[in-house]
Amino acid sequence: MISSQTHPSLIIRNAQLKDANQIIPLIYSSGPLAWNFVFQEGNKTPFDFLNQTYAHRGNTISYTNHFVAEKNGTVVGSILAYTQPSFLALTAGTALQILSVYKWKAPKVMARGLKTETIIQPPKPKRLYLGHIAVSESHRKQGIAKQLIEHMIQLHQEYKTIALDVSAENPAAIALYQKLGFVIKETRHPIGWEGTIPSHHYMEKSI
Repeated sequence: MISSQTHPSLIIRNAQLKDANQIIPLIYSSGPLAWNFVFQEGNKTPFDFLNQTYAHRGNTISYTNHFVAEKNGTVVGSILAYTQPSFLALTAGTALQILSVYKWKAPKVMARGLKTETIIQPPKPKRLYLGHIAVSESHRKQGIAKQLIEHMIQLHQEYKTIALDVSAENPAAIALYQKLGFVIKETRHPIGWEGTIPSHHYMEKSI
């Protein structure tokens, strides 16, 4: 846990179960089109999946993988980090949660998830991958996302390459990441399902 020197009231800490109501909308806001595309199935919404999966360990959505930025007792930012070895195990856990939430419709959800991975791909070897980077609308442009990213890098100093994906339609986020030293390495476009999910830039930063 750290307190920001520039924002003394800001604390960055491990996410907890009790943060669910505040962090889950932030996680969703990190890529709403992708969340809707994959996890809207019948009467089940992305929030049904996020709420159940966040509360369990051993998957990509779990509270155990996330950090939050908290200001004056309110969660105002989210971030998660993982690497290739842990991602494989976490993906298996996520698949189990999809089965639990969607039952016999789970194969449809998994198929859309695999399709999305052609745009937002699993982490490459020897890289720290950052995801679910989001700040509440009322607290943007205060340097919170920058502090979240720098905190994760500080926690994982053994990694010299930091990676993330960002929507090509999010110029504010792209500009922030470039200011922090991230460079666009690849742009991935949906083929045959344009308009469902935007193209994404894959970005890396060398430490």
